[in-house]
Amino acid sequence: MGQVNFRMTDERLALIDRAAAIRGVTRTEFVLRSSEAAAIETLNERPVIALDDEAYDAFVAALDAPVQPNNRLKERFARRPLWER
Repeated sequence: MGQVNFRMTDERLALIDRAAAIRGVTRTEFVLRSSEAAAIETLNERPVIALDDEAYDAFVAALDAPVQPNNRLKERFARRPLWER
């Protein structure tokens, strides 16, 4: 089992203790639950797309393929940029 140690100001510690008391849990349990929730939220912000080998190769090939300009793209490049207007 791992261990984490923190150094913090008395004010932060008091804040955590007050919040833990409201939740009816120990300081350790409050910190663990809060950090776990923050970790899950952070990881969920970056979705993971799992591809098998064939799909991955097709995806990479599509990324590496040269762009085939369509009319909309040609029109966009024909416009003068906003900073030149």
